[in-house]
Amino acid sequence: MKLGFFDSDEREGEPTMRLRPTVTAIAVCLLIAGSAAAEIEVHQKHRFDARPGATVVVDVSFHRVEVTARAGDSVDVTVDIKVKGDGNKAKNVANDFQPKFLEEGNKLIIRSTRKKGFSWKSISAKGLVTVQMPPGMNLTIDSSSGSAKIDGDFGDAVVRFDASSGSLTVDGAMRELHSDTSSGGVRAAVSRPLDEFTADASSGSAHLTGGARKATVDTSSGSMDLSNLLGDASFDSSSGSITAQWDGIPPKATVRAGASSGSVTLRFPAGTTLAGSVDVSSGGIGSDFPGMQGRDYLTLQGGPEAVQIEVDTSSGSVKLLSN
Repeated sequence: MKLGFFDSDEREGEPTMRLRPTVTAIAVCLLIAGSAAAEIEVHQKHRFDARPGATVVVDVSFHRVEVTARAGDSVDVTVDIKVKGDGNKAKNVANDFQPKFLEEGNKLIIRSTRKKGFSWKSISAKGLVTVQMPPGMNLTIDSSSGSAKIDGDFGDAVVRFDASSGSLTVDGAMRELHSDTSSGGVRAAVSRPLDEFTADASSGSAHLTGGARKATVDTSSGSMDLSNLLGDASFDSSSGSITAQWDGIPPKATVRAGASSGSVTLRFPAGTTLAGSVDVSSGGIGSDFPGMQGRDYLTLQGGPEAVQIEVDTSSGSVKLLSN
């Protein structure tokens, strides 16, 4: 049995129903003979007119999200969902997750969510949302349980990723990048330094290459590794190591790093002057920079124009190295 909606250019010779000029939807239900099981597929396409400075919002549940920057005057979206399981339940779940395409103020919204949950024992579901959008538009991805991949140069955009369970992979450029995950990390390679990078993960690591002028990272259980930094930074890790490297850092910049269980390694450009303190409860201290050092502390006295640092660990070593 087939349940479907098609634009006239989708399949010739079949009944057509046009939802709107830029929307294509396909829903196919394949009943398995002799059982109550079903497989339902949903396929929808939509095109928004691009608006510089507007925000594209992807609000989904279990879907994987893939966003690519490309030149043009439209935001093109494709949503694919597959639901398997008990016939009636599968149909109801598929209906509830039918995508909605909304324009609210300065937001272009792609939404595929369900207010109430469902039992994964009788139903399995997976989804994919692909978005192609021009540079100069902001991007927000809000996911209950799904990963995201972001590729391309988004210009002066602010990109945000918020997921209960899912990781973020970035390969491209944008002005700011912010990631907040309960279970999942972020791995970003940017082609030019970010103005600001933030990552907050309850269980997951954070990796950044390409740099940022300001970085703030907080992980409960996971390591962090950032390179090509250019300014202020704040790092906190309950259980995991902290590694950071600067290509350049201005006078009076501030760097803070704290780890409950894990080592801290900070690499600064040659000739950098440091002021501040390092404290360890259990672990050694190694420094390429002069200071007053004891068994569990290091005091750096570079003066008021120096880079100000504060490092403390409960169980882990600290290294301050010159590139």
